[in-house]
Amino acid sequence: MTSPFVLLPGLLMVLGLVPAGLSLVASFRRRRLFRGWVPAQATVTGNLHGTDGPASSGMHRFAPSYEFQDAHGQRWLGQADIYGPDQEIICTTIPVIYNPANPAESTRPAHFAKGRFATGILVAGFGAAAMFGWQLR
Repeated sequence: MTSPFVLLPGLLMVLGLVPAGLSLVASFRRRRLFRGWVPAQATVTGNLHGTDGPASSGMHRFAPSYEFQDAHGQRWLGQADIYGPDQEIICTTIPVIYNPANPAESTRPAHFAKGRFATGILVAGFGAAAMFGWQLR
């Protein structure tokens, strides 16, 4: 029979690696989806206030509205689809990417959910440390 002192840390490791892995998968999928889009610098014009979906636990989240120029000098308006914990400061510049075939399609560059990734790695690390500590006994 497996000892609970090995089973519980192993379960903790799995529960930590799942959100970390999902965060990485979402990041790679997002990068592939926007492959070929062109980077630009945008000026923040406002912030959309809301939540980042059911996993946000109702916290205040913000997504910047912005204005940028395409390679031909034409100005475009955009709204980020990624919410963050802080408001962007109006009139500052932020990096964006846009579809060169249709510059009306733009977003913030790809990133992964750092909080979910870090929490997952931390939980998995505690599980691994507990397992390692138990094996030393």
